[in-house]
Amino acid sequence: MEKVHEAAKALLELAWWVQRKGPMRAGFEPLPATERVILGYLEDHERSGVTEVGAALDIKPSNVSAAVRELGTRGLVERVTDPDDKRKSLLSLTDEARRNKSSIDAAVTGSLQEALEQLSPEHREALYASLDALGDVVLRLRTADR
Repeated sequence: MEKVHEAAKALLELAWWVQRKGPMRAGFEPLPATERVILGYLEDHERSGVTEVGAALDIKPSNVSAAVRELGTRGLVERVTDPDDKRKSLLSLTDEARRNKSSIDAAVTGSLQEALEQLSPEHREALYASLDALGDVVLRLRTADR
């Protein structure tokens, strides 16, 4: 159990620094976690509704709505009326969000590359070798209790 705790702690701290350093290096203010994860979801699921986003990310629809309002104010997400159901809004990333993401991704990659280059080749290769397993863990956590 101690190794699991150490892994969770290391992954949380890594995620914290990645989410902060990338945007800051690209000249942007880091976003709150909920807003960031919604943007990530919309990147792969354009024209999703608030309920769909909430269900997929296990976030209450009211919290999704609040985050989407803030993202809309920042010019990163737009709502369009669903042509099949006029009562429903569909969410999409704006062009500005796509441009910002490209800049942030480049900054994140640069930050990580600099840090990884300071590791021994053995540690770097061990980290790369674990990526499939980490992806598997994410998938299992995402689908647990559904």
